[in-house]
Amino acid sequence: MKAAGKVAPQDFAGICGIYWEGSAWYDVLPADCATQGDVDLGKLCPVYACAQERGVAHCGMCSDFPCYLLVNLAAQTGGNDTRIESAVRRTEMGDKRWAEWARSEKIWTTAFCPLRNQPVRQA
Repeated sequence: MKAAGKVAPQDFAGICGIYWEGSAWYDVLPADCATQGDVDLGKLCPVYACAQERGVAHCGMCSDFPCYLLVNLAAQTGGNDTRIESAVRRTEMGDKRWAEWARSEKIWTTAFCPLRNQPVRQA
């Protein structure tokens, strides 16, 4: 039984190829990567905005993949960012098998995300 007021950790599939397992910072935001446009976070991830404009569920499905925007985002993490490989795998494996693979890789632990440290906007 869960303690009152506690929220179970949730996993989120990032549009850019990152998979977030029980990410505490998403747990405090009123949205996750795929739903950030539904609430006022104060800013949108540029990769999310691009995917919305192009009508794709994630970067690996885009005809311009990998694009400059995604490569630049990955570069902000440093040399260990595997989101581009992850996006390829998501397209090839499908969401369920990819999520199993991504959980085992733990690629979210150091990945850069423009929504990280985004303050929660007060109503």
